[in-house]
Amino acid sequence: TARRHVGLLVPAEDGGYAPQPGDNPHFTDQDVQVPAHDPRDSSRSKGPTDLARCNQPVTENESDREAFAGGILYRAAHIAGSPIGLRPEGTPVIIRAGSLAADEVEFTVSPAEDTSLPPKGVVTAALRRKFSLDLDLPAFYRFVERLPPLAQLTAQQTGLRPILKDTLLEALCLAIIDQQVNVSFAARLKHRLLETYGRLYQVDGHELWLFPSAEELAALDPHALHPLQFSRSKSSYIIDLARRFLAEPHWESPGGTDEEIVERLCTLRGVGRWTAEYAAMMGLGLTDTLPAADIGLMRMVQRVYGLAERPTEDQVRKIGRDWSPWRGLVTFHLWHQEDTENASTTNATTSNNKKLG
Repeated sequence: TARRHVGLLVPAEDGGYAPQPGDNPHFTDQDVQVPAHDPRDSSRSKGPTDLARCNQPVTENESDREAFAGGILYRAAHIAGSPIGLRPEGTPVIIRAGSLAADEVEFTVSPAEDTSLPPKGVVTAALRRKFSLDLDLPAFYRFVERLPPLAQLTAQQTGLRPILKDTLLEALCLAIIDQQVNVSFAARLKHRLLETYGRLYQVDGHELWLFPSAEELAALDPHALHPLQFSRSKSSYIIDLARRFLAEPHWESPGGTDEEIVERLCTLRGVGRWTAEYAAMMGLGLTDTLPAADIGLMRMVQRVYGLAERPTEDQVRKIGRDWSPWRGLVTFHLWHQEDTENASTTNATTSNNKKLG
């Protein structure tokens, strides 16, 4: 399957729209041309929001993590509430987000293709969900103040909020890709999936990838992902999940406690406890799930708590009891801290290598 590209255009002198510099050279008549900007709107968050910090966590794919410049964070996304006939995930849009104040974010949302945007209320609700603007960070900070190992950690990450995946399906698929492989190989698999079946938008010099639609994944033959180095089991799990998403769209809105939701997700084929807990965090925005089997989380718990050895999953769950009802958000901050430290180490090594050279 050839990589598809939709060009995002800017106004031309003749009143129409022209491709931006650096746009895909294989732009065809089938590509959709849309204006780059719609009227702006702003939303206040519960507590501070640091968009630069939100853009950094390892839960973001590499191209998205690079899509931040001039104080503007860029994303391609699906917004639910789409007109009849569009894919179940919703309307494809381009989002530009910038900070007006510590607790106020300005959004510019454009249709990524030749479709109209959903009603303003639907768009606003989707943005608040995706950027976790209703997450009460002041309450979280007050909570961790009484946990000395964590208080300093969160103080260094003021304004960090999860940027959620567009759907639970996307979060589950990404977690399945992560299963039983190292981080670098998982990143390659994700990028191959996006390149082959996703959509690429060039916006202000940034490459923004939109995750493949459920229809595209559901229609795949199980062998289609093998050339991308997906295992037989991962291919089958992803395709099965996409077909279930199409057959039972309401399974993406489970009710109950965080633990009940995780247990129900574990009944899905290919979904174990770690996968369910990650997907509940990044696909549903749940704040009290604890992916205790995560190796990165284990490493950070060992460091932050000064343990002699890396803790087991059971030991992480025992320590994590003190984090409830914020176990998921504590996990997210620990992941971010590890990612930040790894980036600093990489930069320092690169700098030292340059000096030695």
